[in-house]
Amino acid sequence: MNILVAGMGFAGRAIAAALARDGHGVWGLNRLGTDAPEGARAVAGDVLLPETLRGLSPLPPMDLLVSALSGTGHKDPELYRRVYVEGPARVADALTWSSRRCIWFLGSTGVYGAEDGEWVDENTPANPRHRAGEVQLAAEAALRDAADAHCVLRLSGLYGPGRTRLIRQALRKRPYFKPDIWANQIHRDDVAGVVAALARREARAPELLLVSDDRPAPRREIFDWVRRETGCPEGLYDEDHPARAGRNRGNKRVSNRKLRELDLPLRYPDYARGLRELLPWVSTHGPK
Repeated sequence: MNILVAGMGFAGRAIAAALARDGHGVWGLNRLGTDAPEGARAVAGDVLLPETLRGLSPLPPMDLLVSALSGTGHKDPELYRRVYVEGPARVADALTWSSRRCIWFLGSTGVYGAEDGEWVDENTPANPRHRAGEVQLAAEAALRDAADAHCVLRLSGLYGPGRTRLIRQALRKRPYFKPDIWANQIHRDDVAGVVAALARREARAPELLLVSDDRPAPRREIFDWVRRETGCPEGLYDEDHPARAGRNRGNKRVSNRKLRELDLPLRYPDYARGLRELLPWVSTHGPK
């Protein structure tokens, strides 16, 4: 297939690399037209400036658009919204298609408003508690209007080399907080592996799929595990930590039953296998 991956950030580069390894024709879109991984070709364009997307029309007809666009770098809430809600449709409009418009979108499990640690799955009604989740839900609706066939991949917390938030929180000198909130995670390389596996399947991708590892875990368990693995003293928990006043993002456990029923691969099915490989990276580069 000919595939355009829009967004060459943390997840997009890994997805483009995995698809290229499978022999697809892969193009990677970002503002500068640089930084595509081996096997993929870079193309420049900014979804906030539609005129810059004219360079997409000479590309071969596309079979699939994977939207890995990220608006997190924009402090302006309106720009953040435009990237997610308007971005995929603008890219799709600029492409030549081989037949139907097939768009896969990297979304977020942040669209769920669960508060009490309950399980959520593809049948759970979305009820976001914060603006980012509302924008993600609006982006999903816009995607359905822009595509002939679509797949929304709602990702839980992304981590991997260079993105080690839970390790950083566990190792900081200040006491850490909200230890009993459930953590739901997915390794960046597993996101890429799931996308590549879906592209290999003859069957149409599901319209909605939650992408998370096999084992949600309380933050307390993960924090204590990290400190044991790194030889740190037992951590302190402080519900009066200054960051406690931050926005409440909810508390839920994400089910990946549907992903497993589709026999999609996970190299890192739980936090221990994923984070253990990152501990040497953190000791070398510092936690980020």
